[in-house]
Amino acid sequence: MHTVSRRRFLQISSATVGLAATGAAAGHLAGQAAAAGETERGVRKVPTFCDICFWKCGAIAHVKDGKLWKIEGNPDDPLGRGRLCPRGTGGVGAHFDPDRLRTPLVRRRKRGQEV
Repeated sequence: MHTVSRRRFLQISSATVGLAATGAAAGHLAGQAAAAGETERGVRKVPTFCDICFWKCGAIAHVKDGKLWKIEGNPDDPLGRGRLCPRGTGGVGAHFDPDRLRTPLVRRRKRGQEV
């Protein structure tokens, strides 16, 4: 019977755990990449996250003809579990709001002077 030194045992164990973790992460990323390429009637699904509040929930943006069409929760997100708060679901309206700020404003001498 072969005797394995403690050092060799730790090397083999570390390599095994590292390969297992890499394989699991690669499978998850492959699923996300496949979801990004899905199309149904010209609609492309792009995995992203909501940046409106501090929770940063996972979302799926539906892009139709190169424009944002719909936002829904990502079911793979452990925080939101496929749902978005009212701020997130209103993200499309906030994106296309004609009154939204498009450049940062700095108060100098006149109120609302563009940078």
